[in-house]
Amino acid sequence: MFPTRRDFEQMSLHATTGILIHEASSKNILWANPSACRTFGFTLEELMPLKAHHMSAQERQYRRELGVAWLQDAVVHGVSVKQWKYRAKDGTEFLADARATLVHCDDGPVVMVEFRNISEEVELKEELSWVSDSLQRIMNHTSAGIVVLDDDNCIDDISPLAARLFGRTPAQLMGVHLEDLGRCEPRLSSPLVVERLTSGVGSVKIQLEIAKDEDTTVWLAGELESVHHDGIRTRVLIVRDVTERVVWEQRNAYQEANLQYLSRYNAMGDMAMILAHELGQPLAASTNYLSGLKARLDAETVDPRSLAYGIDQIEKQLRRANDIVASVKRYVRRIESTATLMDLGESVAESLYFVRLRAAERGIRVFADIPERTLSIQGESVLIGQVIINLCVNAIDEIARSTTEVKELAVETGCRDGRAYVVIRDQGRGMLEAPADRLASGAFSAKQDGSGIGLIISEHIVERHGGTIQYLPNEPNGTAVTLSFPLTEQAPASSG
Repeated sequence: MFPTRRDFEQMSLHATTGILIHEASSKNILWANPSACRTFGFTLEELMPLKAHHMSAQERQYRRELGVAWLQDAVVHGVSVKQWKYRAKDGTEFLADARATLVHCDDGPVVMVEFRNISEEVELKEELSWVSDSLQRIMNHTSAGIVVLDDDNCIDDISPLAARLFGRTPAQLMGVHLEDLGRCEPRLSSPLVVERLTSGVGSVKIQLEIAKDEDTTVWLAGELESVHHDGIRTRVLIVRDVTERVVWEQRNAYQEANLQYLSRYNAMGDMAMILAHELGQPLAASTNYLSGLKARLDAETVDPRSLAYGIDQIEKQLRRANDIVASVKRYVRRIESTATLMDLGESVAESLYFVRLRAAERGIRVFADIPERTLSIQGESVLIGQVIINLCVNAIDEIARSTTEVKELAVETGCRDGRAYVVIRDQGRGMLEAPADRLASGAFSAKQDGSGIGLIISEHIVERHGGTIQYLPNEPNGTAVTLSFPLTEQAPASSG
């Protein structure tokens, strides 16, 4: 069964494409299907008397003579295709894809114009083109390179900047596996990377080391993630040149390691001086007590209490020597992390035990003002205690001079401005001939046979514990030595 003429009429009436029938000679509108009438907003009776300039846009490229010429081209050649901007009854203009065809009818030839509104399509195409052009400009001018990878981590697309970062052209990099360009950390085959990329959740930070030639190495840092779009999944890598940062980090790490080495090297010298200088005190005291014990053993009668006292004192001095050696070993082994939480007041009280023994031998009174408040600091208790003992012994030696009238040593602890302090005062000759802030560094000593080594050691230990040491005039005369350390808020653990 073939469609009848009536069938074709019904098809044209229900077609969604607009159809205009023009007389071939005059170009007047003879008929329009319902779709064309709806598009223009005219009834058929309103549309038929209109001319080209009544239903076309006002731009020069759509003026009447050009429209007539287009229809005449169809009369001459049979078919003519053109994009034409029409104007509807309400003044709205729309771009149409139009096709004019010569048709021979029983009453004479006509030109059938089929048109379709493509305004939305053109706008969408222009928008897509703008987005594409913008992305291309971004890829060309952004400081980050963009690399598109396939599921095998081979380069599927790459921005010009990214190609320059790798030292090649985009064409040379197409299809190349990312890890063939340099060392990648972490490896793209590692479980973490595989899981992140396959699950599509989150991204992975990677670093690439690219050797461009024998003397030039470039480091690239990037973020790799799996992007879903249009039903497909793409791996996108954003990379930047971080060579300067990596070189700086390597140089800084070398300097840090070198500083640690120098610190240990210098500490060995400091500790050697400590062993030579500080061990002499407990060892000499032990020798004196041993001599006293030998003398008592040679006596006709032996007092057990006297022997026990001497042995007890020898044990205390030897334990003191052992503590010094153990502290030095810990200090050298862990210079960068020697500090532990301690109570400065407690350390001072323990040190004064030995100070009082030394002072009592020389007839000197020791006055201590140590509040019960805990003075929590970060430090090595044995070393800080040894500094206090050293400074107090120096003061005792000065007080013991015949020219010193006041035979007293005063020790005070406290805190102010977020720092814990210890002040050691004597009323001897003082240290007026040397600068108060750098006495130790000048190897100053008021002793006739002194070298100032004890002061140098004390200053090194205090500075390495984040503290300060000052030598100032005392009132009415003598010297006031102040040790200061930053307080910590955390209370020290009990020693029970």
